[in-house]
Amino acid sequence: MKRIIYYILSGCLLLGTGCSNWLDVKPSTRVEQEEMFSTEDGFKNTLTGVYIKLKSNSLYGKTLTMELTEYLAQHWKSNASELSGYISAYDYENSNVQSIIDGVYTDFYNAIVNVNNLLDFVDNGVLSEDMYKLIKGEALGLRAFCHLDLLRLYGPIPGKQTDKKILSYAREVSRQNMPVNTWAEYIAFLEKDLNEAETLLEEVEKKGIDDDYFTYRQNRMNYWAVMAVKARFYLWIQNKEKAAEYAKKVIDGVGEQFKLSQPENFTNKDYIASSEHLFSVHVYDLEDITETFIYRSGGVEQTKSLIAELFEGDVTDVRGDGKLWQQLQGVTTGNRYVLMKYKQSEAQVATREQIPLVRLYEMYLIAIECSDNSAVYQPLINQLLTARSISLDMDNAGVDQKNQFVSMEYHKEFYGEGQAFYQYKRRNDEMIMWSNTPGSTSVYVLPVPKSEIKYEE
Repeated sequence: MKRIIYYILSGCLLLGTGCSNWLDVKPSTRVEQEEMFSTEDGFKNTLTGVYIKLKSNSLYGKTLTMELTEYLAQHWKSNASELSGYISAYDYENSNVQSIIDGVYTDFYNAIVNVNNLLDFVDNGVLSEDMYKLIKGEALGLRAFCHLDLLRLYGPIPGKQTDKKILSYAREVSRQNMPVNTWAEYIAFLEKDLNEAETLLEEVEKKGIDDDYFTYRQNRMNYWAVMAVKARFYLWIQNKEKAAEYAKKVIDGVGEQFKLSQPENFTNKDYIASSEHLFSVHVYDLEDITETFIYRSGGVEQTKSLIAELFEGDVTDVRGDGKLWQQLQGVTTGNRYVLMKYKQSEAQVATREQIPLVRLYEMYLIAIECSDNSAVYQPLINQLLTARSISLDMDNAGVDQKNQFVSMEYHKEFYGEGQAFYQYKRRNDEMIMWSNTPGSTSVYVLPVPKSEIKYEE
């Protein structure tokens, strides 16, 4: 099956209209592109454009954090006769559900095309040595990050892959057909990008650059974010030894730059645990998005009894009832039980308009899951218990208990961030919490777009 993506070069962004198993292009002239990348600002603007694309509503600004993937994880109440119900029932044939899934696929490859265009020119000698390492390292890290989430959504269940072709790992801008890759080819390309990004960013990240572009590192694909994505990647491909290695490198290496959020931070309404953000997106209209999607009447909610069940009656957990979860009452909201994670607080200027994509907390969970040695995982568990004021007795936790702890923490901690569904798929779980639908390939593997998308003037 062949599907085509074409794109237009417009300003500092390549604005794509689609993507598929193989890529064809109709760019502006090579001369125009060479002119754009003849200055450092051309590279900076193009890379900034990729970040803007990633934080759009159709990707991490909403769909892949608080909407689509959360309905797939059964995290929101749904109406069987509405879009929410079709998503929650895994009805991928529904035209409206298809439209969302196709849009995610398309927009990911649009972002990747932008990255590849930059990488096509990055060795032209325009950039200084440090800026070259920074921009190329971030670009390769972003390309890997996007391809990993494409794999997590549209690829096979880990451990169930075959030698059949699955998806295209798009590495270049070309008029030639891009091949569809097998699992082995795809993960090899992904690992190569991550390795090169790590090498490029390590030195420049640690010594810094005297440039305004080297700011707000938590909102960029920085060195520690690349290391964390490697831990996530290795866990996905079931290489627990390497996953643990990189998770521990992050935990042990970040120092004071990133640290576990503590109970007092939640008390002070830092509900998104901002100190843990290894990579996040800044969404300037997040208040408008979340007021409509969550906090006003008709917004998403969950049944209070289910959240109580999730937190096992632990009244001390800073994420539980009356804390991260609250009952909203009033004329404009109705009586609803909602997640306060994205409620924008005037008192927390530093944490406003932020959506986390990779957090330090996840690195702890990966390190805990990937070790069956209590001397290794017990101290890490204790740090998480302290950080969230959890009263659960986990002293001398056995392997089964610690694995159950990890599984439930992906729900408790990353509620509204879109991570729980991936954990079901990664483990190929048959039981999906709060769902009557068993986990299976038809549930866990989202369909790639069916239609061929053609270029339009």
